[in-house]
Amino acid sequence: MSGASLTTAILGTAMLWLVSAALALALAGLLAWGSTAPSRPVALGARAAVNVFRGIPTSLYVIAAGLLALRLPGGAPPALFPGTDRSFQIVALAICVALALGSAGHLAEIFLAARRALGRPRIEAIRVLGLGAPARARVVAREAAPVALAPTGSRMVHHLHNTAFAGLFPVVEVYGHVDAEANATFRVGDAVLTGCLVYIALSAVVWLGFRLAEQALTPAVSGPEPPRPWSSTS
Repeated sequence: MSGASLTTAILGTAMLWLVSAALALALAGLLAWGSTAPSRPVALGARAAVNVFRGIPTSLYVIAAGLLALRLPGGAPPALFPGTDRSFQIVALAICVALALGSAGHLAEIFLAARRALGRPRIEAIRVLGLGAPARARVVAREAAPVALAPTGSRMVHHLHNTAFAGLFPVVEVYGHVDAEANATFRVGDAVLTGCLVYIALSAVVWLGFRLAEQALTPAVSGPEPPRPWSSTS
């Protein structure tokens, strides 16, 4: 395999993940906030959106967004995704939006579960501080973050794996690179092994980042850490 080509594919996957993950987290936060809004129409609309986003496979989002982007007129946007031809940059961006939609509903449910874990008395205590809605939402998010980060990290690893759907289009990323190398050289085992190792390494980086954030936000306590339902036990 070409080292430079593989490096470009890794950078392409990293950029797809970074852009789509940022969009997914922002949209999930908006959906979680809307789900708890005092306005019934807003809350019902947010809950409906969560269920719709969760109910559609990410692959269908990607196919629909990619095909739609291929039909869009206009000039090539500035290059953002490494290795992808400028004429397909808009396709890569559309795929990022599709990936975000595929994860937003699941992440919103994680955020809501973490908020519920705080308990009603704690939520009410934050409410009586007299803060405005944006400031109150920030305080709740900060308090719920230690609970939400571990499952969010797991979802973001899965989100990384979903970037492989971009290989259905002329967008440079790891899965497409592995497929191209396997077909070009017929060294399928080498190509697949390299792809597996790359995805394992990238997944470890994502998980470690969220784990470090979780540790930084979790107050220090004496004694062993209590088991969590999403943690593996020996």
